[in-house]
Order: sequence, then structure tokens, then C-alpha cells
Amino acid sequence: MITIKHLKRAMTVMAAALLAVLATTMPTHARDAAAPLNYLVGEWTGEGWVDMGQGRMEFRQHERITSRLDGNIITIEGTGSDPANAGVTVFEAFAVLSASGKPGEFTMRSYTREGQAGTFPAVLETPNRLVWTITVPGRLIRYRSEVTGDRWIETGEASVDGGSKWMKFFEMRLDRMPAG
Repeated sequence: MITIKHLKRAMTVMAAALLAVLATTMPTHARDAAAPLNYLVGEWTGEGWVDMGQGRMEFRQHERITSRLDGNIITIEGTGSDPANAGVTVFEAFAVLSASGKPGEFTMRSYTREGQAGTFPAVLETPNRLVWTITVPGRLIRYRSEVTGDRWIETGEASVDGGSKWMKFFEMRLDRMPAG
């Protein structure tokens, strides 16, 4: 006679067998999926400016970029400070870049200390230039981050006409700090 106890045991065994089969046949995320972004890894410092319509504000910036989880993600920790008031943080953000499945395409998830968060598409346009876009009501925002040698230049531009004309509102110039 088949009882509930027997059915539960049989279902548990079948579920375990199915999971074992799936675990061996499902493709795993490739190790080093974010390796094309390793040129960013390191500590960076420098200056920048932002102008959101109320005048230009200058800042000092520190970025710490790491490769994590066997190279599957890149983490970015950025802190901006007021150059006139040493130690006063004016900006702090954290982001994770992960491969999206297509070569050269990534997903960026970013978070700020003010509680803002978002997920954005990012594309590696060249081996050392990453571009990501943010769509907000009535505006497109585009960031371009390019590294040449030990120099990182990032710009931010906004467009209110769907991307025909762009206006720069942000620039950051950083130098890689020596390792160690």
C-alpha cells in the first residue's frame, strides 16, 4: 500500500535526481566573464567637476576597483570630497559590473549613499573605453570612461533631444596609484 510517507520520499528522491541532472547539464557562468574590464582594477585618485545647472563644483575623487568572484564581477567604490574642506565627503557610490551574456556587454548596478540605485546597460566600445547610459524622463545621460596607460578620463553628458545633441556636465581625471 502506498502511503503519503512513501509518496513524499519518492518525490524527494526524484527532485534530488532532477537537481543532480540539471546541475551537470546547465551551463555555468564563465569564469573571468568580466575580465575585459580588468584594465580598471586598482586604486585611482584625481580631480573632477560637475555642473548640474547651478554652477560648476569641483571635487577630489578616489576610486577603488576590484575583480571579485573568480573574475565574474568588477566592483567600483567611489568617494568624492570637497577640495576646499578636506575630509568632507560630497559623493559616495558603489557599483557592480557583471557580464550580460554578449561579448563586450555588461550590466551595471549602482548605489549612492543618498539612497539612489539603478541598473544600466554598459558597453565596452574599445578595449579600454566603457560607456553606460541612463534613461530618465525627458533626458538621456551617457557616461564614457576611458583609460590610457595609468590615466582614467570619464565624462558625463546629457541629451534632451533623444541623443542628437549632448551637453557635458561632468568630467573626472584620475591617475592610477602605485600598487602596494
